Amino acid sequence: MALVCIEPLTPTAESHARELAQIWNVPLRRDYTGTSGVKVVVSELMIGLGFVDTGKGKPYYVDFMTAAWKSRFVTGLPKRHIFRRALGVHDKPLRVIDATAGFGQDAITALCLGCEVIAVEKSDVVVTVLRNGVVRALREDESVHSIFEKLSVVEADAGVFLTQVDHADVVYLDPMFDKPKRSAKSAKEMQLLQDLLAPAATLAEMEVLFHLAYEAASQRVVVKRPLKGKALVKAPTHSYKGQSIRYDVYVKS
Repeated sequence: MALVCIEPLTPTAESHARELAQIWNVPLRRDYTGTSGVKVVVSELMIGLGFVDTGKGKPYYVDFMTAAWKSRFVTGLPKRHIFRRALGVHDKPLRVIDATAGFGQDAITALCLGCEVIAVEKSDVVVTVLRNGVVRALREDESVHSIFEKLSVVEADAGVFLTQVDHADVVYLDPMFDKPKRSAKSAKEMQLLQDLLAPAATLAEMEVLFHLAYEAASQRVVVKRPLKGKALVKAPTHSYKGQSIRYDVYVKS
């Protein structure tokens, strides 16, 4: 399932909504006769994703100005935090490529560690929503400018990008495989990504991306996995486990 329509939430947002509808070659919501699918919602300042079926909940917006994010921007992450340990962040800031950026949560978390981050995302729709979240954060709080100036959001196929970029210290991968079983509910943003970007990457495709990431990284590749999921490729050098996820680390010799 792909993007099916654009919905302006206010009359003043209609012009922008029409521009996006032309770019992505989809109708406005009022002209879409279907009852399912993913839509882009547009207001004067915000761009988000939602389900056409409003029974599935309100639209999702990338928001880096929540209390939790503001606290993280100030305090960073504890030295023993598994994400810090997985990336290998010590005293020297690292150059990180998040090759599967999605809505940018992990990329921004790396920023909070002082890293320089290139967030790579293939979907132009997802990139638009992510960039809107960054712009709103910069507009709302000048204190985060010094953090976000280390971020580059790149719309590109990760496999192609990794063959062209200068070596990074770390390449980070968060594979999106097939949807989980019906008994397992994922967060709204993940459900939206799954529906928008389906079909998900195959294991073979992700293995190819891993090897490209390994060539591009000078220090390590980090792969985010479900806690009990199989390793993407051969046994990792280290694994750092949380309550529901783990980070498999492949250190280059």
